[in-house]
Amino acid sequence: MDKQIQNLKGLVDNYLHKSKEDILKEWGNPLRKSYDEIWFYNRYNYGIFKDEIAFLFEFKENHVTDIMITQYIFWKAYKNIFYLDGQNPEYKVMYL
Repeated sequence: MDKQIQNLKGLVDNYLHKSKEDILKEWGNPLRKSYDEIWFYNRYNYGIFKDEIAFLFEFKENHVTDIMITQYIFWKAYKNIFYLDGQNPEYKVMYL
């Protein structure tokens, strides 16, 4: 398992099925571009790398159902890593 998937697995283990209140307590207010069902947070590395973390919430029950990390280098997106919690939960990596 590569490092990015391990990073996402840590987020999934800690935050999957958590409520919006739990996310607010640990991460603070989401970025302005967030919506009711999707909250975005940034994590910077060495100034040129950025991870944008998206928590996707179920519409009615307001708990985290999916998590996605978009990786940026020099402010340009180059990779999405996401966890889909459906009938067959899985991790996927998509290069942009």
